[in-house]
Amino acid sequence: MYLKRMFSVGVVSTLYLGCGFSAQAAESIKQDYFNCAVSPQAGQPKQVEANKAVVKRYLEALGTARFDTVLKDVKAANYKELRDEFENLKYNLDADLTAASKPAVKAIPDRKNEVTCIIGDGDMVAAAIKVTGTHKDNFMGIPATGKSFDFAGAAIFKLANGKITEAWLMADEARFMRAIGARLPARKDGKLIAPPVHNDTREFDDVLAEYLAKPVDSAEFRHKVLLLSYKAKNKPESYTAYLSKYATGGKPYADYLRAGNQNTVDMLAKFKEAGKVISGAYGSAWGNRQDRIANVMAEGDIGMFQFRMTATNSGPLYVIPASNKLISAWEVGFAGFVGDKWQTAWYLGDELGDMLEIGSKEAQEFLLGDASSLPPIASAAPAGGAPADGMGAAGGMGAAGGGMAAGGMGAEGAQ
Repeated sequence: MYLKRMFSVGVVSTLYLGCGFSAQAAESIKQDYFNCAVSPQAGQPKQVEANKAVVKRYLEALGTARFDTVLKDVKAANYKELRDEFENLKYNLDADLTAASKPAVKAIPDRKNEVTCIIGDGDMVAAAIKVTGTHKDNFMGIPATGKSFDFAGAAIFKLANGKITEAWLMADEARFMRAIGARLPARKDGKLIAPPVHNDTREFDDVLAEYLAKPVDSAEFRHKVLLLSYKAKNKPESYTAYLSKYATGGKPYADYLRAGNQNTVDMLAKFKEAGKVISGAYGSAWGNRQDRIANVMAEGDIGMFQFRMTATNSGPLYVIPASNKLISAWEVGFAGFVGDKWQTAWYLGDELGDMLEIGSKEAQEFLLGDASSLPPIASAAPAGGAPADGMGAAGGMGAAGGGMAAGGMGAEGAQ
C-alpha cells in the first residue's frame, strides 16, 4: 500500500509548481471536517469512480449493524485491515476490559458515518468522514456514558479488480473521548499501552526525487509534487518559485482549516478561559522531528498525504514532563487547490497516540481532562513572548515553509 507505485511518464513540465494567483497570507479558519466535491476528471478511468463507490459503501456501513454484510461483498480474498480506526483504545485493552466490552453496534447503536470527501488515484482511494452517535454501552472498556459525540476520521484504501485489498483507518479518538468525558480505561496492571510502530514510511526527499524524475503534465502531478516538496528537506527550485508567487510568511497555503493537534489547541483555549496560563510551544517538545511519508494522492483539485511525525519527546509538552521516548504518530493532511494554488490545508493527527507514546498519566490528563485537573500554573506571561495557546513561532517551520527544523512546528500548530 505504501507508495509501491509511481506514475507513468508524460510531457515534461519545466516549472512543476506554477500559475498566476496572487499571494495570500495563511489564515486559521476552523473547520472540523474536510468537505469537498470532486467531479470526474476527463480521461479518468471508470475503475477509479467504481473504486470510490466501493469505499463509500464500506465507510458508510463501518461500525453499524450492516457492516459485516457489506464487508463480505467488497473485500478481496487477501483483504487486510492495516489499522483499526480506534487503534489506541484497542491496544490499551487487557483481558478484563475486553470481557467487559460490548460489540460496537451495541455500544454505539445509532452510529452514522458521513463521507465528506473522497478521492481516487490509480488503485488507491482516500476519504475524510464525519462520525456521529451516542455512547450507550461499554465501548473498548469504557462504561456507557449516554453522551453523544461527533468526530472526524480519515481512511485510505487499496483496491484490485473492484475489491478492497487493504484498509487503513484513523478516528479522532481524542475528540471522541473528550466528548464522552472519558479517560483511557484502567488496565489491571496499571500500564498505558501504545500501539507498535512499524517501518512503513519513507523519506519525503526520496519520494519527491522519484516523482521529479518521471514528470507528468497534469494538475494532479503538480499537486503531489507540491505536497512532497512542503515537507522535503531539499526543496526543488520550483517550490521556491511557487512560494514567491503565492505565499506569505513561508506558508504555501492560504487557509488553514484544522491543526493536526486540534484537540491540544482546543484544550489550551479552555485552560486559558479558566485563567491558567501555559507557557511553551508545541514544537519544542519534539526533538529531531522528521516527518516521513506513506502515501500521497490527488484527484482534480483535491490532494492528500499520509505521514508519520517521528521525533523524540526531549522537551516538556506544556505541563507534561519530557519522557525522552520515541514518538511516531500518524497524521493525514487534505489539501484543496484552485488551479495550482494550494488554497486550504486540513490535518488530522493521532493525538491520543502521541500521548500514549509519551507514556505518562499527565499526558492523558492534559489531553482528556479539564482546566480544574491541572496543577497550579504561574500566571506570568510565557518566556520569550510565546502566546498562551502555545503555538508560538519559536522553533518553527523555517523560511521555506516546509522543512522541519529540530523541534519545530511554528505558529500553525502540528501538521
